[in-house]
Amino acid sequence: MQREWRDAVATVPVLLTAALYVDYLDDGTAWWVHGSRAMAASALALGLAAFVLGAWTWTGAAKWLSAPLGAAALLLAVFTLVTGDGGTLAVLVGLIVALWLISTVRHLRTPAGRP
Repeated sequence: MQREWRDAVATVPVLLTAALYVDYLDDGTAWWVHGSRAMAASALALGLAAFVLGAWTWTGAAKWLSAPLGAAALLLAVFTLVTGDGGTLAVLVGLIVALWLISTVRHLRTPAGRP
């Protein structure tokens, strides 16, 4: 287990994304979110923040699993920003949480001294 502080810090924007989305589902609004496009923009910004805070090197399965999922999340974010579709927004939030989970589990399983 290494650099667990980065995973802890990256958890904050992911939890905020999930909390915003759950609040958004209630009535279509959340703190600063007033529509699916605003939620998509917030999820994109917070997802990118989690990536920057939590990522360091991509090796092995992370490269082959996380890279396509991250690209899909980015494309879904852009699609949702353009169309305002609620279905793709749900998948986007799910991908952000899945990417965080994959990254955190990988970091917890990596022996000390390895990237």
